[in-house]
Amino acid sequence: MSYLCFIFEEREAARKLYKSKANEKTKKQQKGANTFVPGGDLAKQQQQKTSRLTKKNADVIKKAISEAKSLEEVERLNAMLQAGQMPGLMEQHNDNSMEQGNISEQNTTVVHVADLAHARAQELQSLLHELGHRQDKHRTALQILPRYMRRRAASYNIKRLPRSLRPLADPKTGTAKTKRPSRRYRRRPRNLLSSYTNRQRKIKWLKTHIWHAKRFHMNTLWNYRLAEKSNTKCIRPTYKSLRERCLLHDMSYYGCIQLEGNEDEIIDKINPLFHSSNNNLTPKAKMYLGGQFEGQCLIYKPNTQECLTPISFMWMPSNDKRRKLWLWCHPASYDSLAQILISLFDTPSSISTEEPPVKKQKNDEQQPVSVTLLRDQQQLARFRLIGPLSMAILKHAFHPSVLPGNAIERKTAPFSWWSNETHSIDIHQQQLQFWNGNIGNTSTMMPNRIVALVVRDPRIFTPLKPKLTIHSKTKIEKVESFPPSSIDLASSPLWIEKYRTYCCEHKLATYQINLIRSKSTVDNYELQLNEEESQIPLIFIHHHDLLSPISKHQQYRNDFGSGWDIILPNEWAQIFWISLVYSGARPIGQKELSLVAHETGEFQFPQEYPDTDAGIDWTSKIESEQLTYFSKCPPSKRPNFFLNGIASPFRPLWSNIVRDWAVEYDTSNTVINSHRFYVLRDRHRLSLDNLRQHLHSLVPIRISIKGKKGIIDNTTLIYLPTMDDLKDNKKTIVESRHSDRARIEERKMKKTKQSYQKGKTMVKLIEQRANNSEQAIIHDCNRKLLGAITSGAFQFSKACCTGKGFIAMGGLLTLLQQQQQKNEKKQSQRVLIRTIKSQYYRWASLEF
Repeated sequence: MSYLCFIFEEREAARKLYKSKANEKTKKQQKGANTFVPGGDLAKQQQQKTSRLTKKNADVIKKAISEAKSLEEVERLNAMLQAGQMPGLMEQHNDNSMEQGNISEQNTTVVHVADLAHARAQELQSLLHELGHRQDKHRTALQILPRYMRRRAASYNIKRLPRSLRPLADPKTGTAKTKRPSRRYRRRPRNLLSSYTNRQRKIKWLKTHIWHAKRFHMNTLWNYRLAEKSNTKCIRPTYKSLRERCLLHDMSYYGCIQLEGNEDEIIDKINPLFHSSNNNLTPKAKMYLGGQFEGQCLIYKPNTQECLTPISFMWMPSNDKRRKLWLWCHPASYDSLAQILISLFDTPSSISTEEPPVKKQKNDEQQPVSVTLLRDQQQLARFRLIGPLSMAILKHAFHPSVLPGNAIERKTAPFSWWSNETHSIDIHQQQLQFWNGNIGNTSTMMPNRIVALVVRDPRIFTPLKPKLTIHSKTKIEKVESFPPSSIDLASSPLWIEKYRTYCCEHKLATYQINLIRSKSTVDNYELQLNEEESQIPLIFIHHHDLLSPISKHQQYRNDFGSGWDIILPNEWAQIFWISLVYSGARPIGQKELSLVAHETGEFQFPQEYPDTDAGIDWTSKIESEQLTYFSKCPPSKRPNFFLNGIASPFRPLWSNIVRDWAVEYDTSNTVINSHRFYVLRDRHRLSLDNLRQHLHSLVPIRISIKGKKGIIDNTTLIYLPTMDDLKDNKKTIVESRHSDRARIEERKMKKTKQSYQKGKTMVKLIEQRANNSEQAIIHDCNRKLLGAITSGAFQFSKACCTGKGFIAMGGLLTLLQQQQQKNEKKQSQRVLIRTIKSQYYRWASLEF
């Protein structure tokens, strides 16, 4: 910009110079025309004619010089003058050429770019403002924003607009003076750090909290401050990234529990936590003992059928008898699982917060098993990438470390902490060869495969701005990704505490990286950190798909819902997060994660685990929030659930439904009120011969609507159709109008002259019915209640409304008997559904 200003100023100076010189020459020419010329009248006439032509040419050339737009054009016109077109002025021009050259030379030596730019700073600023902001009389501040950032509230609330556009919306805001904050409350780094530390005493923050807080709505869940949903509209973009690109979610709130001790002792102690029919999924399976694969299973309370939580586990690859086992679980059940494990390994030395010394781990195999709560130490972080381009983004963001060939160079600072052992060097070379060569896209990898790798500092390669360099049309070759059994891909220094600590302590600060980058002459160039460069161990875990085991048919393509999990040191979480975002991954929160689970068919924990303590607590929390919102609404704006026959609109009464159907199906069945229901998740038990043995259980199901009418949401109820409904399924089925129990109760109170508040009676009756576990519920409506939907919405992959929920076992057996009587052989059953605000029943198909 300064160079352009210099050109403009030089052009104006040259134009004025030539204009003044031309005027002086014209005056001299006119003065010379009036003098005496020897040679008679003929010579005088010839001289006057020549002067008239010269004056005419001079006027034309002067006008062209004044209108010249560049220095080249001015020089060309000057050359025309020197070519002899004006003989009367050539001599004067030659006489003054040295003077003109001196002036132009003096002009170029006097003008400095810095001084010129400083003098024209205000003009440059206004020019930049005009280039950066489109000035249109008919465009408002809200219309300048892209469509996905526009909000209706921004039309009258200026704070809804970005700060850069607020002065344009209301000019008064730019001139308003705010009170200067006191020195104590200024946003200084020291004050911010202490403030952040105090705010994390009760509610924990993730390492990526500051990044999420600027871009997401935050919410307190399970004693963590987590990202709930994005500030932008992202429902369809999330599905598009799930289908074509890559999603990124921070799962660092999941807790890790480490068990270290003798392998046989660990297996024997934790064996009561697993169901007897799922031995192939427990940590004692041969597939998982080698440490090359991660397993998933359900943990039950010891020697009971009460489900506690789903977990994922992985063994540390080792040939010794003393092993390490990592258990990852949701924070809603982390404390319960930790207490159970501590009680199982009931020794004074087993309850520890630090790992035993490494030397004792190698030599003393008789040392008791220790339980280490790695979540409390905040040592590990975990990310999840979902989408077909997960592998491509990982390769773009992470660059594996390459050990130098010279043994002396290996002892330098970047490689000294993990290259001392020859065994680890050989393993790293195998992992590096597999990462660069054999590994393909997500559909070619074996499910739950573990790949360990040591990578370089990602800040070296992170661009200055995020660039989507990876497109959905990028072709990744389909190669065979099944390495030989002799290759150890899962061994990683991340398992050892001293290596994790070394990586975190020798990390360069971000300001140091920025200082080195500022000295670089080329943007987006690989920084040279030399001995200060860090080498970080990572563990990659491949998850093939997220479909629930109750699904019978594969309805999606191979890479839909597939991706990778990354386990890394916690201090490096934010750095790797930014690197993945800059590589093209789309971050998501809890709401978008529910959308992914809905599209892939996964049952989320704890929202869709009603038989666990965490699921019961979650249901109670949602019921309390909805009941509070319902009570705050005016009485005229509250839907009357009693008229629709809905007993408990904000929570499904699973215990009542299971008990009622157990008695309905088998009247001789004796039911104990204190008996707790359970969910039958084992696919091997879902056969007609075994179903009758589990009348006190719930069955997970999926519901879908193929027609144009009806919706499915989280409050949808499932009903059993009658035989008449099955014969004529085209007629409209409407629930009859029920009596208004709230109004009847208010009339009774009015007659007895009791004080009551209008609208509070309905809330009171709803709470009483929800707490009454003895009253029957399945016969409240014209159709028998089978179950309820726990998660329902429109599914983009099927282009229809779908939902996941549970029905009672007795109701499922009755539904199957109806199918046998009608001699229908279909994979899906036809049921009736209805929302709590509607009286109309809709037909839907059920799969289990």
